[in-house]
Amino acid sequence: MRSQQRSPGSGAALGLVACVCAFYATAAFDIPLEVEQLPSITEQSPSSLIAFPFDESFPMTCEAKGNPEPEYRWTKNGQEFDPSLDPRLMKEENSGTFVIPNNGNLTEYQGTYRCYASNKLGTAISKEIEFIVPHVPKFPKETLEPVVVEEGQAFVLQCNPPKGIPPLQIYWMTINLQHIEQDERVSMGLNGDLYFSHAVDKDSRRDYCCFAAFPRIRTIVQKNAMSVVVKTKNSGTSPDAANAILERRPSLLMPPGGKSETRLIKGEDLKWECIAEGL
Repeated sequence: MRSQQRSPGSGAALGLVACVCAFYATAAFDIPLEVEQLPSITEQSPSSLIAFPFDESFPMTCEAKGNPEPEYRWTKNGQEFDPSLDPRLMKEENSGTFVIPNNGNLTEYQGTYRCYASNKLGTAISKEIEFIVPHVPKFPKETLEPVVVEEGQAFVLQCNPPKGIPPLQIYWMTINLQHIEQDERVSMGLNGDLYFSHAVDKDSRRDYCCFAAFPRIRTIVQKNAMSVVVKTKNSGTSPDAANAILERRPSLLMPPGGKSETRLIKGEDLKWECIAEGL
């Protein structure tokens, strides 16, 4: 059996190498307390914080690390904002985070916030956080005149939904909440309007209703009912005269005009629509 000899200093050398390796492995994860460090933001609220009416509170989050321990301050709409001066706000110790309770009066807190975490080495700045207090969308109060159209002619019922927190969902129904049937002749455009490629007698009714749904705020609003009157051809009219009303060159209801232009942000989905009128 072959024996292995070591020089007297080899054990110490190996121990030194192991010790140095262990130090660097530890240093990669844990920064010693005596090492000073610039502040850096580790956690913050999303860029848009929406005050949904069914939530109990809304945390305005700002957490940072650094050595020495960072101190926090906030701005609102570019002006200094101190959460500790407002007794209604809940402030967390050793943290930049404060909480806005849903006490029913949130409008005064609406605005754009930014958090600053500072120590003697410098300052870390959060992204802008917009606190949005959504209003309840409403259709305007208006008197809608009946839409009168000749049989065979195209017509459009406009929805013009109110603005609100997206996404927006449009439905066409009757007052009794029965869906308006859609097919090749009747279709809804991307803007929510209801297009009829040609009118028929059964389109005459008084209860066309546009409903706008905003699921994020759990709200559905209804536009006043619209009436459509289709003037049918007199039974005494000759077939040739009746067909003359229907026979015409086809045209587009959407997009209107000879051309259309759409602008969108990179990464958004592009949607095209083509709605024709005629028989």
